[in-house]
Amino acid sequence: MYTCTSCGEKHEDMPALCFATPAPYDQLSEEERIAYQAECDSDFCIIRYPDQTDRFIRAVLLIPIIGHEETLEYGVWVSVSENSFNDYQSDFHDNPGNVVYFGRICNRLPPYESDTFGLHCNVVTQPDNRRPLLQLHQGSEHPLVRDFYHGIEYAEAQARIEAAFGADD
Repeated sequence: MYTCTSCGEKHEDMPALCFATPAPYDQLSEEERIAYQAECDSDFCIIRYPDQTDRFIRAVLLIPIIGHEETLEYGVWVSVSENSFNDYQSDFHDNPGNVVYFGRICNRLPPYESDTFGLHCNVVTQPDNRRPLLQLHQGSEHPLVRDFYHGIEYAEAQARIEAAFGADD
């Protein structure tokens, strides 16, 4: 059982491990956010640097739990191209399912010691106003990629939740 940091209620199901913003946005000072006209809401983020504009969308990464129907869910940010960003945003409230965009993860996920920032993925839209799902690209030796394809033990999933939220006795 876990106490939700958003609503303060206790929940039986496994909570999602979510990032409120992409790491590049987190790293900006308030002055830089103003200077770069950085905008970030719960689904979209844009940073307008002098030499480039970075665009991010929020997505869901599901890690299977071996022997369980449940998954460990990460709410992460992904950088996408301008065309992908505009296409996704234009259909945001009525996205068709299974539209695929290329992206890169833009958060550092605990407990991975090797950096998860920049891992390549496909961003796959879902219908019914749900956030897109991520499919990590195979071929990387990164532990997150291994966990995505092979799963983690239930005790490991619980340990990650407890590290993020604390344990309720």
